[in-house]
Amino acid sequence: MKTSMSYKNEILDQYNREKGGDMSSYLLKPTRKQIKEACIWLLDKRKGKYDEQILNRFFKFKDGEDKLQAIENMKGDKFKPIVNFLIGETKSTTPANMELISWLIDFEQRPLSVYLRPNAKSSSKDEIKLPEVSKPKINPVYRDKEIDLINIVPETKVIEKTDKSITIISQINPTLKITTIVSL
Repeated sequence: MKTSMSYKNEILDQYNREKGGDMSSYLLKPTRKQIKEACIWLLDKRKGKYDEQILNRFFKFKDGEDKLQAIENMKGDKFKPIVNFLIGETKSTTPANMELISWLIDFEQRPLSVYLRPNAKSSSKDEIKLPEVSKPKINPVYRDKEIDLINIVPETKVIEKTDKSITIISQINPTLKITTIVSL
C-alpha cells in the first residue's frame, strides 16, 4: 500500500541507486551550494506537470518574482536539511524538502498526491517488470506501390500474480488476445 512513508523510501531508494542520476555531479556528495546550483541549473530544464507547484512550495516565490534571481539570492541554510537528509544525518524531512528532492532526482511519480493515486505505477521491488522492447519489429505490406508499415509488437500486461504463477495477456489486435501463464 502506498503511503507518504513508502514515497519517502522510494525516493531515497532511487537517490541511493542512481546517486542523483543526471544530477550526480551535484548530488553524489551533496552540499548546500551544490543543491542550490542544481536547482538553478534545472529551473528551465525540468518542467513536469507539477514541477512549478513543487518549486513554489519550497522556494515560496512571490508573484512576478524572477525565480532564477530568487534562488541565487537564497541563503544556503535553506538547503541544509536536504543535505542532512540525503547523507543520512536525519531520518526525516519536511514534505516541501521531500518534493524538492523528488524534482532534483527526477522521481517519476512526483508529487506525493500523484504517487498516492491508485493507478500510479509503483517502482517497488515486488512489482513484476517485463523487459522493454527497444524497437518494434516492422513488417512491410505492399499495396498499390505503396508501403504501409504495421507494428506487430503486441500490447502486453500482467493481469494476475500468485506465488506460483504469473498470468500475462497480450493483445495483438482488437479481436485476438493471447493469455500466457508462466510457472515460477
